[in-house]
Amino acid sequence: MRRREFIGLVGSAAAAWPMLAQAQNTNKAPRRIAFFPDLNPVVLEYWQADMRVLGWINGQDFIILPSGIEYGSRNPSNEDAQRVVANKPDLIFTMATNYALAAQRATGSIPIVMLTSGYPVEAGVANSLARPGRNVTGNTAYAETGVWGKLLQLLREAKPDIKRVGILWTYVVPAFPKEEIEPAYAELNSAARSLNLELHIVEVTNSDQVQAALAEIKERNPEGLLLTSFFALKSRPVVTQFALDKGLPTIVDADWTRIAPPHPLLCYGPIFRELVQTAVASVDKILRGSRPGDLPIQRPSRFELVVSLRTAKAIGLDLPLSLLARADRVIE
Repeated sequence: MRRREFIGLVGSAAAAWPMLAQAQNTNKAPRRIAFFPDLNPVVLEYWQADMRVLGWINGQDFIILPSGIEYGSRNPSNEDAQRVVANKPDLIFTMATNYALAAQRATGSIPIVMLTSGYPVEAGVANSLARPGRNVTGNTAYAETGVWGKLLQLLREAKPDIKRVGILWTYVVPAFPKEEIEPAYAELNSAARSLNLELHIVEVTNSDQVQAALAEIKERNPEGLLLTSFFALKSRPVVTQFALDKGLPTIVDADWTRIAPPHPLLCYGPIFRELVQTAVASVDKILRGSRPGDLPIQRPSRFELVVSLRTAKAIGLDLPLSLLARADRVIE
């Protein structure tokens, strides 16, 4: 076979692969995929788009079994998980560690894929990141990433003379297992010692506690503020406006620039769209025969740094050029 003909044949086969994959899928009954909790419309759109790329069409190759539970509305109970398992799904897709824990208590055999998690090994859903060994795999946002020390380091770079940092901590029991909170606090305290920073952590369980938490932070007179992202949408501008009014540089572990300003000075976290892609890749492998216990729990391939020059100007802070040069996005 001449080289040109061979290359053309290989190219045609590669182009046809998604259609072949779909054809293979349609030979079987549609797979039953349970969402626990249900995905919001934006995440669902991402999820289905990534499934289509891998040859899985909703209604043809799989069907979705909704749980009727909205993410963040309440902590999942054992009864919630048992109802999900009773529908006999082929796979359960979860949003966070607490949902994976509840689902794993209800079943040790149905594969579970986490869109994100904190410290899944410490929480007990996996034996290790490299080889989970049980029925849970997916993504972790924080384990073995050093992200908490990096957040404090970036805040120090933005304001080199900073000494006191207030932390509004929303990853709290019962929505988040205490086994995940402890390693995060350990990383924060270790980084604070190395950076010679004094930390004051205020835990915020729900929106009703935001004003009291801000009052406590104010009493400690911090020079910077670290926020965790599990705030209700209505509470985020309240917190960022407080920081703006007090002239405090802020950093949050997720991208808050998609909501109305004022924005945090710095956002540093994994790229959510990529988390969906890697989680869906795990779903695909499991539906094609891989065991979840053999699939490594994935750490983010990269973290994105977003800098708001608008916020810097509003609080009268001149950011170092070295920090701006490393930013993935700068908001003018």
